[in-house]
Amino acid sequence: MTRHVVWDRGVSLPGHRLWLDPLVVRTFAFISHAHTDHARRHREALLTPQTLALIPEARRPRGWRMLGYGETMARGRASVTLLPAGHMLGSAQLFFEHEGVRLLYTGDIKLRQPGTRTPTPIPRAEVLIIESTYGRPHFRFGDPDSTIESIAMWCRRALDSRVAPVLLCHALGKTEEIMLALAPYGFQFALEKRCVPCAQAYAVAGSPLPDWIELNGGEAPGRVVIAPPAGKDEVRRLGRYRTALVSGWAKDAEFARLFGADATFDLSDHCDFDELVEVVERSGADQVYTVHGYTEDFARHLRRRGVRAWALEKPEQLLLAL
Repeated sequence: MTRHVVWDRGVSLPGHRLWLDPLVVRTFAFISHAHTDHARRHREALLTPQTLALIPEARRPRGWRMLGYGETMARGRASVTLLPAGHMLGSAQLFFEHEGVRLLYTGDIKLRQPGTRTPTPIPRAEVLIIESTYGRPHFRFGDPDSTIESIAMWCRRALDSRVAPVLLCHALGKTEEIMLALAPYGFQFALEKRCVPCAQAYAVAGSPLPDWIELNGGEAPGRVVIAPPAGKDEVRRLGRYRTALVSGWAKDAEFARLFGADATFDLSDHCDFDELVEVVERSGADQVYTVHGYTEDFARHLRRRGVRAWALEKPEQLLLAL
């Protein structure tokens, strides 16, 4: 049976009254993770318990349906299952099945995290809707474990020189994940004030963090400082310090220069170009739709590989067999 899939500031399955990470408030929506560009105060939302815990009270959906990884719920005659996405705590993919046709919506996704050799699961699907944040070939990142080791060595050298190492990371997700990845090296941390509520929320959501204090207008001897990339007033009060941008955007020299970092490390919570291709291959999808980032570039690359792929960038309707 044919159903409409609509792109209108978010992907919609209107035959099933379900929106996927819409940019505006909707009646019923799937929220793939807690970052502000994906989480809206919808009338009702489907999300993981961890994602709900990470969304501030003022931004939470008015009603919600929580679903754990691997759990399935009915949506009319269809079924919906949430799977890990590897992007941050609580992030989920949505696997949708209806009348023998399977659709996978990845949300923001990462296949491999530091410290684990178990990749994010990718089920087989006829239709794939995939993010393409790093959908250009020059976004190829190093091995995450090796990158963490390089970051640890950089921090240790700075501390040994009595210089404060400052890692520039997004407050929610990247800050906490890098703390956990660096914990085996024995570091203690000082968090710039904008990172503090996010770290506290991680603990509430069931992910305790290594020892940290709030960076409060002074020195933080012996500690690795973590701060958001933009706005360094607190960091400048440290005296002697060096900064490192920790982001997939480190592969984009112009972007990296914007933050004036002394060093860059290409550790990302998104798939790089090769991982995006791997997601498509592992899904086996014969229809692929790209959302967010370099949508046209990645769709064009997939078409050259013989995959039917389209970019979802403008309001349009697409007929899919669902």
